[in-house]
Amino acid sequence: EARAAALAVIPIARLKREADALVARAAERAAENERGSARADDGSVRVREISRTDALLLRLLRWFKREFFEWCDAPACLACGCADAPRPTGPGVPTPEEAKHGASRVETYACASATCGASIRFPRFNDATKLLQTRVGRCGEWANCFALCCRALEFETRWVLDWTDHVWVEVYSDEQERWLHCDACEDACDAPKMYERGWGKKLSFVVAFGKDDVVDVTRRYVLDFEGETLGRRRLILPDPRDETWLKDAIATRRDALRFSSERDSCSDEVEKARLRRLSSRDAREARSLAVSPIDEPASFRDDSRGRTTGSLAWRAARGELGDIGELGELGCRTDDGETASEPEAPSRVSTPEDPVAAFVRAEFARLTTREKMSPNQAAARALETARKTFK
Repeated sequence: EARAAALAVIPIARLKREADALVARAAERAAENERGSARADDGSVRVREISRTDALLLRLLRWFKREFFEWCDAPACLACGCADAPRPTGPGVPTPEEAKHGASRVETYACASATCGASIRFPRFNDATKLLQTRVGRCGEWANCFALCCRALEFETRWVLDWTDHVWVEVYSDEQERWLHCDACEDACDAPKMYERGWGKKLSFVVAFGKDDVVDVTRRYVLDFEGETLGRRRLILPDPRDETWLKDAIATRRDALRFSSERDSCSDEVEKARLRRLSSRDAREARSLAVSPIDEPASFRDDSRGRTTGSLAWRAARGELGDIGELGELGCRTDDGETASEPEAPSRVSTPEDPVAAFVRAEFARLTTREKMSPNQAAARALETARKTFK
């Protein structure tokens, strides 16, 4: 039922045509390389051919980001249509209908208009089928709904949780025999270092969950696992033996998934073949995760950009703009359609010395650490306080 619902909204025929065009363009450019237009040993980027399956994944990712799903910093008021950010009023109790679709928590707000003041609800749905209807949310909703779309097109998909507050998916490429990082919020594929190199995040634990898998994939996403990352992990798991405990706990959970009673209906030969395939895949992934970032092949995807989803102020509050000096050309448009700063009037939020930006960041840190607010609600509250303070 969920797969049918996803297939009903995905423009499959169009995406396949676009994938075919992408494959053809990649083949043409690869042929040009072979003819000497770009040599592999002169420092230039070498264009690779791409399989039709991987090309379809890229086009699904682009469609989902640019046409299907919407980001929500804070919900709009449906009563009066006020465009100003609403005032957070705390958590709400899910209604039976909201709970039925996996909304274990509800954010509530009050309309910013003095003449309205309507109460606004933002249920955080976990039901991917429901999200096909609402088509709005933050990274959790984006990852859940995109994972369903991937599985509907028969991509093997796992859900990835970063313990510093972000989620995305990984999709297995049979042609490349590896898992590809896919962040639908950013229309980013195979750019795993984006979060640390581009956003400026300091990751500690990143775990992937799939129908056959639970895997600690932190090494794929960090720049210095043995140094900085391991140091952060030991603030949480101080005893060096804790890492062994974590590894064993993950392996136990993975085995429970792979040897569940649901497999009893399979023949012995089919089951043995499946386990051999998974074992071989595990070994390849373990080898790839053990590779130092220094030894990794050059990336063909941009992993140096800051976060693009959410308003500029919201991203600044969360400290995910990355290196502000590397935001790109002034006056360019961000992926979410927001115009960045002009040369004559630099954006107040994106200027490091700006007192407004400094205030927002400090208030965000206070709310998340001392008041124990969720990062999303803390960002909204910090921005609201800044507006009042700097009127």
